Amino acid sequence: MSALEAVARLRVYLAEMYPVPLRLATAVLLGGSFTRLLARTHGEGFDGAGAARAAAAVFTLALILRLMDELKDRDVDRALFPSRPLPSGRVRASDIVACLGLAILAWIALHAGSGPAALSAAAVLAYALLMFRWFFVPGWMRPRLLATLATHTPVVPLMLLHLAVLFATGAGRPLEPRPVALLVAQYWSAVFAWEIARKIRAPQQEDDYVTYSRLLGRGGAVALAAAAQVASLAAAAGLTLASGLRPAALVVPIAGLAACGFAYARFLLQPVAAHSRLRPFAEGFCFATFAWGLLA
Repeated sequence: MSALEAVARLRVYLAEMYPVPLRLATAVLLGGSFTRLLARTHGEGFDGAGAARAAAAVFTLALILRLMDELKDRDVDRALFPSRPLPSGRVRASDIVACLGLAILAWIALHAGSGPAALSAAAVLAYALLMFRWFFVPGWMRPRLLATLATHTPVVPLMLLHLAVLFATGAGRPLEPRPVALLVAQYWSAVFAWEIARKIRAPQQEDDYVTYSRLLGRGGAVALAAAAQVASLAAAAGLTLASGLRPAALVVPIAGLAACGFAYARFLLQPVAAHSRLRPFAEGFCFATFAWGLLA
């Protein structure tokens, strides 16, 4: 009965903190588009099985990181977000630990016997574990959001490079550095902008929770997110020119950037709570970036 109760509690947790349908769709879109672009830029045919494996890797790693963050941030959540599943008692820490263990086992099983990809998978997991331990300097790093950003955001390009290794392993050939570098830069920049945008608030919303708008100012935080998105679009344009992709497909991330520009300008002109929700626009740009990978 206790196992069934734990499963029921985890269902509540996942519904609120890691909605599986949405995260699965994101993983399929990211993994599929990234794999397709690797194939297009290297003259290879699209490998559906390889794309599915990439999507599974993205989904599993994202779940591992979410569960790790849940355990890392429980003291902060207890003080600032008491209604969340863990601080409210609707899910237990032991449930999170058990789910994390299963997710790590799934990550290992997914890459067992995959040669070089198994090594890159181990490197990504090792980095995630370092993040979980706050790189063994939790007292110094916890209150420093910019230091946390600098040390935690590299997990995204590491994951993308791992997807490239997965593709190269399946294709049985080495990859060209230039298209891989542009692809990693494009996808990473889009995700980086999302990370910044989701922690921007209006002045009246600021509290003890550390945000980028408090550290960098509203203008600085918005400028950083926008610069990352411009860099992402520039990398997509560079890859289009270098690899003969479809230029018309660029209209998709351009539209995503235009929507973000509207939201940023509105927030800067009228910095009120109703205009501070920049996260959905940054997520839209990420989806536009991944969709471009399927159309280019």
